[in-house]
Amino acid sequence: MAEKTRTVVPRRRRWPISAALSLLLLLVLGIAAWAAAGSGLGPPPRTTAYQPPVRAYHGRYTTAAAIPVIVYHEMDNGCKASAVTCRSKDPESVSTAQFTGEMAWLVRAGYHSVTLSQYTAWLGNAKTTLPAKPVLITADNGIGNFLTGAQPVLARDGFTATAFLVTGFADGAEGACAPEYKVALVSYDVQPGCPEDNQYWDLTWAQLKALDSQVWQFSLEAGPAGHYVQDYDSRCTVFDACMMPGETTAEYKARVADELTAGVSALDRELPGRVISAAWVVPYSDLGYRRCRQADCTPQPSDGPRGWLAGYAASRFRAVFVEDASRNGPGHERFRFDVNGQDTLAYFQKTLTGFIRAGDFSRER
Repeated sequence: MAEKTRTVVPRRRRWPISAALSLLLLLVLGIAAWAAAGSGLGPPPRTTAYQPPVRAYHGRYTTAAAIPVIVYHEMDNGCKASAVTCRSKDPESVSTAQFTGEMAWLVRAGYHSVTLSQYTAWLGNAKTTLPAKPVLITADNGIGNFLTGAQPVLARDGFTATAFLVTGFADGAEGACAPEYKVALVSYDVQPGCPEDNQYWDLTWAQLKALDSQVWQFSLEAGPAGHYVQDYDSRCTVFDACMMPGETTAEYKARVADELTAGVSALDRELPGRVISAAWVVPYSDLGYRRCRQADCTPQPSDGPRGWLAGYAASRFRAVFVEDASRNGPGHERFRFDVNGQDTLAYFQKTLTGFIRAGDFSRER
């Protein structure tokens, strides 16, 4: 309810101008006040901008042997925001209530988020000091419902997070689609469904830039076409890990390298000062390993030059994120816990704790 104000009418005073001029002056002043108030009568209502309470860290900084990494994708897609778990057709979507509960549990358990900058610094130097019980919170793809929905929760709890973006999705959200890719005189649509599948789903560059800089940093998942699932070879379907028909080894290597370079360049151009280019989220975790330790890990087929993609990624990035717990460590690969909509809070706690105890987030295996 707006605060009530009492208007105080001053006593009439004599001015050395005529009554008509006095009335004209009052009219001009009244119009100016009316315009300044936003075309409303009287003063504008008192409003207070939302300022979430930030959980400032005042503890001791110390070194860390491990940093848990958590990844999310979508929010409230096919379920109510109040749902305890999001049991929709899309397993990657959590509910607002679910995400809020998981972040609240991290707070109660004493965790403090670190930025991707801090995380990569820690990977490069074991003596890097961090807040107690550090955790890295991440989101994939640049999907609007999660990035905007999670932001107030993260801000309230004093957490930062990193959005790993597919630059082609942000382009598509603005109506700009990647051109077809030509190999051996055959053209392939490397961004099927664009722009319809991106608009009103993925955030545009302007919307990404408008996200709270105190909450979000950005890094690379894929460039203009790197998230593409090929439809011409069911045995190997992913743009980065699989060769196109008629493609030579040299052409394959150049295509993947150019794709990653284009992605980083787009991020730096569109989101200056907020991009950490020392990390890469491998789309679908496809570095070419066919086995995963845990049951829910994404299969990782590849028919490219044996071992080349893993080696190239290690030479270019300090952190190469995958979802296979057994791959945390070799070739700069780092494991992330993928949180899904069916996960109860008890499952979230138990699973995250289990990965930590097993050393799956450790700096050294």
